[in-house]
This record gives sequence, structure tokens and C-alpha cells, in this order.
Amino acid sequence: MSNIFTVVPSPAMALSGLLLAGFSGPATADYPPNSLDLSLQIAHHETRWQYAGQTVTSKSSILGVRVRETLAPRLSGSLYAGYLDLSQPNNPLSAAQVTTGYQTGIELDLLLLDMNRLRLELSGGYRYQDTEGHADNTNVELVWHDTYAQLGLTIPLTEHLEFQALGGTSRTSGEQRASGDTDQLLTFDEQRQGYYAAGLSYWVDSTGYLSASWLGGNRDGFRLGFHRGF
Repeated sequence: MSNIFTVVPSPAMALSGLLLAGFSGPATADYPPNSLDLSLQIAHHETRWQYAGQTVTSKSSILGVRVRETLAPRLSGSLYAGYLDLSQPNNPLSAAQVTTGYQTGIELDLLLLDMNRLRLELSGGYRYQDTEGHADNTNVELVWHDTYAQLGLTIPLTEHLEFQALGGTSRTSGEQRASGDTDQLLTFDEQRQGYYAAGLSYWVDSTGYLSASWLGGNRDGFRLGFHRGF
């Protein structure tokens, strides 16, 4: 999902993707060359990973920063990175049940339609995640990759309030690497691939807005954003 860090309340948690990916500015916005949107994003989501036939519930909490730049009149790109807290309460390996690390990624957004009452945007991106944990004389590292594509719409409701929704598909693949008393390498992928989101954005002024959205499908959770344009 537009989507740096789209899981569960923790000191560093919060509401993309997007990431999974986040939402963009107003439906009637201008797109001056090289304009920047800087946002602080807080997200929490829960998904299910398949480990050799076993389903493991994975809960992620993310606190990140995203920078989005207009590259052309209808094209923008984003870079994001942030702190990641991963919880897998039913992982058989105790060292993997609570791990921490980081997330980073890149996204491209193409504006398909820009009307007074409707805006459509096609987005695609890549995310890299790395977390580590330790327990029972065992060190574990989880590394996974996400690729995604999504279509989002924005509908202005009032002068300051917008409704936003999106739907998309993603693919996750990764490895769980353990060393110490337990030495193993396991691969995993995401059980489901489709996702959707709906939310609201409130414009405080012409360059700053707050966003909140609910996530469903392969990742259940929420995302919050604090945005400022330059």
C-alpha cells in the first residue's frame, strides 16, 4: 500500500501501506515541479504468514518518515523509512516472537484523473524490512520484501475534508534466520495478497493536512499521517 512504515500499539507504533502506501493531497491540487510533501506516519497492521504450511500471525507497529516529490505534472515519487516493531505470538521459535528493526521503501504515483470532484491515482512500490531478536541463547533475523500495486481515489467532501479509498494487491516473501542453540533457515510468504483501505484527510491550511485510514484484506489495521508540503 501509498504507500514508509504500512501494526500494534507499542512505544513506537502507529497508522502504508502504506506505505502500505499513503494518500496524496487534495483532489484540486496543483503540481508545481519539485514540490515536496513531508509526512510523519504511524501505523499498525496484522497479517498472516505461511511458514512451510504453518500460519503465523504477524503484528507490525511502524513509526516512519516519508518524503514525496513531484517529478512531472502527473508523476511523483516517494522515499520512506522508519522504526519497525514485529510481534509473532504463535511463532514456535521464542526468539522470533518479538523482534525490532527498520523498514524502508520507494513508491511511484501516477495521476490518472484530476477533476474537481474526483481524483484517481495508480501507485506501485517496493518495501524492505529487517528485524532482529534474541532469546534462549538464540539470535534470529527476519528479512522480507514487499512489492505492491494499488488504485486510489480521493473525493472532496467539504473545503477541508476529503474521503479516500484504495484497493490493491501485494506480494510478500522473506526468510527467518536463526543461529546459536537453534540453527535454522525458514522461508515464508503472505497468506493473502489483496488489500483495501478507506479514510479521511483534514486540511489544516493550504499546505498541511492530517490523515487517518482503516486497512483491511491481507493487512488489518490503521494508519495515521501528519503531512506538510513545501
